[in-house]
Amino acid sequence: MEEAFEPLRLEHQLCFRLYSASRNMTRVYQPILDKHHLTYPQYIVMMILFEKQSVDFKELSKIIDLKTPTLTPIVKKLEADGYLVKEKNPEDARKINVILTEDGRRLKAELYHVPIDLAEQIGLEIEHYQTLVSELDNLLGRLQSIE
Repeated sequence: MEEAFEPLRLEHQLCFRLYSASRNMTRVYQPILDKHHLTYPQYIVMMILFEKQSVDFKELSKIIDLKTPTLTPIVKKLEADGYLVKEKNPEDARKINVILTEDGRRLKAELYHVPIDLAEQIGLEIEHYQTLVSELDNLLGRLQSIE
C-alpha cells in the first residue's frame, strides 16, 4: 500500500535539502580553500572581482546577497591580504568601489582549479553540473520573484 504524502516530514522539505546541500557544499570547499587561506564567502567575493575587476560595494552586497555588516569584515580581510582595494567612486564620493589588485589577479590563477577539483571530488560530470546550475537558477528566480 502506498504511503500518504506527509507535507511536514523533513524528508519532503525542499528547503531542508537546499539548506543541507549548501552547508555540505561549503564544507567540501573549505579544505580546498584553506590551501589559499580563504573562507567560502571570501572566495565568492573574489570570483565576482575576477569577473568585474571593480564593483560598487552596494552592488557587491546585492550580488552576494549579504548585508553590509556581514560583507564589511570579509572585504576588510581581503583588503588586508592585498587582494583588493577600496576607493571612493570618482563620480560619486558617497560610493565605494572595490577593486581587484595585482595580487588578486595572481590569486585568480591559483584558484582556477578549485571548481574543477570540487566537481571531481563529488563525482559530478559537466552535463549534470550544468543541469543543476540551470535548475537552481530557475528556482532562485522563482524565489526572488516573490515579494
